[in-house]
Amino acid sequence: MSLKTAQLLPLPQDDATLITRSDVPQYLPVASQTLARWACEGQGPRITKVGSRRVAYRAGDLRKWLFE
Repeated sequence: MSLKTAQLLPLPQDDATLITRSDVPQYLPVASQTLARWACEGQGPRITKVGSRRVAYRAGDLRKWLFE
């Protein structure tokens, strides 16, 4: 998947909307593998655990992280 900014979708308006790690590259020019590494290193946007194994990001947390 190419990470061209011209093809990115706008983040959902509702800050509580959950976006899975694999879907984040549709909104931001960051690979899901990079997000996984950042989460292990305690960097990047705040994660939200969904169940025992899945990780997602709230749209509001992604927006906040972008403007930090």
